[in-house]
Amino acid sequence: MKNVGVARCCLLVTLTLLASSTAARAADTLCDPAVDNCRNQILTLIQNERVGLDVAFWFMQDQRYSAEIIRRKQAGVPVRVLVDPRANVNYPGNEEIIASLQQAGIPLRKRTASGILHWKVMIFAGQNAVEFGSANYSPDAFVPVTPYTDYVAETVFITDDPAVVNSFKTKFDDAWVDTGSFANFANVGALTRTYPTFTIDSSMNFPPTQDYGSRAVGRYNAEKVKLDAIMYRITDKRHPDALIAAKGRGIPVRLITENDQYRDPAYLWDAWNLDRMYMAGIPIRWRGHTGQNHEKVVLLYGQNMTIFGSSNWTTASATSQAEHNYFTTKNAIFQWFSEQFDRMWNNDIATETEPFAPLPPATPAVRSPADNGSITGLSATLTWYGGLWAHNYDVYFGTSANTLTKVGSNLNLGPSTTTGTNQTFAVSNLAPATRYFWKITSKTMANLGVTGPVWSFMTPAAAGGPLPSGWSHRDIGSVGPAGNATYTSGTFTVAGGGADIWGTADALHYAYQSLTGDGQMIARVATISNVAAWTKAGVMIRSSTSSSAAMAIMLVSKSKGTAFQYRTSNGAAAASVAGPGSTAPYYVKIVREGNTVTGFTSSNGTTWTEVGSATLSLSSTVQIGLAVSSHDTTKLATATFDHVAR
Repeated sequence: MKNVGVARCCLLVTLTLLASSTAARAADTLCDPAVDNCRNQILTLIQNERVGLDVAFWFMQDQRYSAEIIRRKQAGVPVRVLVDPRANVNYPGNEEIIASLQQAGIPLRKRTASGILHWKVMIFAGQNAVEFGSANYSPDAFVPVTPYTDYVAETVFITDDPAVVNSFKTKFDDAWVDTGSFANFANVGALTRTYPTFTIDSSMNFPPTQDYGSRAVGRYNAEKVKLDAIMYRITDKRHPDALIAAKGRGIPVRLITENDQYRDPAYLWDAWNLDRMYMAGIPIRWRGHTGQNHEKVVLLYGQNMTIFGSSNWTTASATSQAEHNYFTTKNAIFQWFSEQFDRMWNNDIATETEPFAPLPPATPAVRSPADNGSITGLSATLTWYGGLWAHNYDVYFGTSANTLTKVGSNLNLGPSTTTGTNQTFAVSNLAPATRYFWKITSKTMANLGVTGPVWSFMTPAAAGGPLPSGWSHRDIGSVGPAGNATYTSGTFTVAGGGADIWGTADALHYAYQSLTGDGQMIARVATISNVAAWTKAGVMIRSSTSSSAAMAIMLVSKSKGTAFQYRTSNGAAAASVAGPGSTAPYYVKIVREGNTVTGFTSSNGTTWTEVGSATLSLSSTVQIGLAVSSHDTTKLATATFDHVAR
């Protein structure tokens, strides 16, 4: 059903209540500042009060209210006011109005507890009525600038229901004599209660002594028909969790919220919660008019319950701030709010609401390693600033800027809640003397992503000294990242790239000596990097350092066992003989006798097992040494060799 916004001035709902055996009538008045002037009602109530006026507010900026309150004081009506001067910083005019009330001799007490005074209440003792809701006493909260197109969406509720009025009288008295959470501000004599102490009506909820969030979520969880909500600020995850759960069990859920809160840095979890609900499939609309959506209303259709008042869906509103909320099953109130919700959702005369549109996060910014800088070891902690609105991150890393590999996916590292809050991801087992590239994609909970630029850093040259006398090392074939080899205290460290030692041409890093005539080399492959299953390290004989040279290698792979592989002549296709299914640490040996080359393995370096033998086309002088191929042209693999002997 579309409600096209027919003006209805201040709907008056009359309910019949039973008090003992006597029927009493209670008038509940709801006013909609989208179209009506709700201010005049409040001013009239103030002007008509003859017995006592109690007022409490987070802030007041409209001098029309303060002027009438002062006139009541001047007319001899007792007036008490609860204030919170902490609002002065953000709400111009509040300080001046508090000062005018003080100058008029009105007793004022201020809230000093950590949670603010978030009340918006006037109690009219002589008229046995109370006004409360979500509206602060500002010039724009009660009257539209232009109906439906420029207004502040608020709940404005006036009732003379004795159960509700008496509850507010008792809670106001409680605050007035409270010396722990309140202090005297001005014109206060003895702290005495004005009203009898009444039982708080079960439909009322007064944080911080009563947890608004816990009670509200309990009602959401009990809902079996339908749930609608209008909520200004959403940072307490209990509410979205419950709505998502309701949606998951098949309950229709709709939400109207306020755009400005979605990207307010002071309330960054609002975006997190909205994005989560959006991804859960909850229909969400937000303000389409030029004012503000400041209501805090929940409609539970299966329970005929309306929850409204001053509490947002925040932990402060639930358990820290002084708040007031009404959990009512009065049918007329429920019908009024459900009609208002449908009008705001569907109004085709004025765009009161429009579909929620998730926004992307900011572009991530590098922190360390510095772009184009260097690191001191072979591991690094990638550090970046994700910004306020990102929660999940993908990390891309590699040795080629154009072919980065995703090494971290949907990492839930959260936002940068301060300028010094960064996100991190560790990388290790890096190759020496290698430039690495990386980038980050930041994503919101709505899975909208922004990818940052590609950054890079260099690793240092391999630790250790130069190779022993008579040794050389070099890359052979198309290896990708450049390899390296070093020697320290009996251990050779060889880092090599390349697609493979196989086929008609090889790609590897080779540390070698010259061998004339017959000879052999023994080595233990002590460690080998986990780059690929066929990452290879072993002892090799080559006819030359050409990539297609005749060769033989007795190798240990990362996870494919051992093998004797060979190429009988320059440019020929390689062949292989499988050895034991072992990996590092493991001993290997290669032996040349004339043109016959044989490969052996051993678990202890003493007892040897022949794996394979081949006749190669070799000249008198060949190269013999230690070979490593990563089996990945974008990465280096590092192997260490000890017990190397000829």
